[in-house]
Amino acid sequence: MVIHPIPNSALKITSGGKSVPPESPLLVFADDWGRHPSSCQHLIKRLRRRFPVIWVNTIGTRSVKVDAFTWKRGWEKLRNWRKGLRQVDERMWVIDMPMLPSTANRWTSLVNRQLLTRRVQAVLRKLNFDRPIVISTLPHVWPLIESIPRAGVVYYCVDDFSHWPGADGAAIRLNESRLVRDADRVLAASEELRQRLSASCVPTPFPHAVDFSHFARCARLTPPGELAASPKPRIGFFGLIYEQLDFELLRHVALQMPEATLVMIGPIASCPATFRALPNVVFTGPKSYDELPQWIAACDVLMLAYRKDEMTKQVNPLKLKECLATGKPIVSVDIPTALEFREALYVASDRDEFVAGIRRALSEPDRCSEASKRQSLVTNDSWDARAEELYAILTELVDDRHAATA
Repeated sequence: MVIHPIPNSALKITSGGKSVPPESPLLVFADDWGRHPSSCQHLIKRLRRRFPVIWVNTIGTRSVKVDAFTWKRGWEKLRNWRKGLRQVDERMWVIDMPMLPSTANRWTSLVNRQLLTRRVQAVLRKLNFDRPIVISTLPHVWPLIESIPRAGVVYYCVDDFSHWPGADGAAIRLNESRLVRDADRVLAASEELRQRLSASCVPTPFPHAVDFSHFARCARLTPPGELAASPKPRIGFFGLIYEQLDFELLRHVALQMPEATLVMIGPIASCPATFRALPNVVFTGPKSYDELPQWIAACDVLMLAYRKDEMTKQVNPLKLKECLATGKPIVSVDIPTALEFREALYVASDRDEFVAGIRRALSEPDRCSEASKRQSLVTNDSWDARAEELYAILTELVDDRHAATA
């Protein structure tokens, strides 16, 4: 696709009588665009009609390992680096930044800072953009880009990445403290994240929303034929299959319910061989966002089977509201966010309770009524509404900056 710089005069847009100045495109640092539908991607898809957007794909938080997942991601990165700047929408561009695969080492960080800063500045010049609003969900990136001229900074805290598998926790905590110090607005996706950050700033509560109609249509869809031979009941999980899942819990479920099929929907980053070898566990592989409801439709019960650690104590799983929107029974470990919805979930504190919760979920006496109750909790919690909240925050930030320089 040919890239056409946008004249500054074309970037001025109005809403509610307020103008967004032409020097305020969005420069976003988050998970890889299009790889999975994260909260930041849901928001930016709705805001890119109002702001021009440059989305920057960078390296993740994991340390380099010699395993299949790391090799696969490494090849993906190398392939995407060669694509350069690409236009994915009328007002949106994506760029993969060449970076050395570490952010903890001092010398590596210096090299990455040079690579990232120069490339971002070149992209801004190419598109005729000046002083963007920086939005980042990745604290480890901030020291690499803090010298870029900007109109403002928003830190959208969606996880405590210092506890992410394979991450250098100390380095990430240090980088996050610098980002919080420099940010004009800090948004927290859960109450636990808000409380953790409140010692250093005044975070704005900004919980996840849900694409309700997308997941509610599970009830009307025919399950894929690939699962026709898998015995019922089917107990499902969808999302990344990785270290934060409690595989001992999942194995316990499979062994205690040999008549059931555990359906694991999603890409595999890490999974023990002892779990993969169980005869009543089915791995579907990654499914696109559009395909996902059809695969969920095949499941009788959905699971949130996370490890209970410092990371999950603070997390607000995007998946929880998506599960509620399906109307299907949900069994969850007793993480704080699940306890907020305990009237609509089967919440378990140990493995035996988890199995008992699945059995209770399978025998719901009035499934239609219970499904409606679950869906009613998230019917109005839309990404459209959350995007409007973020739009108000961004316009206020820009207005404050212009008032200060007037």
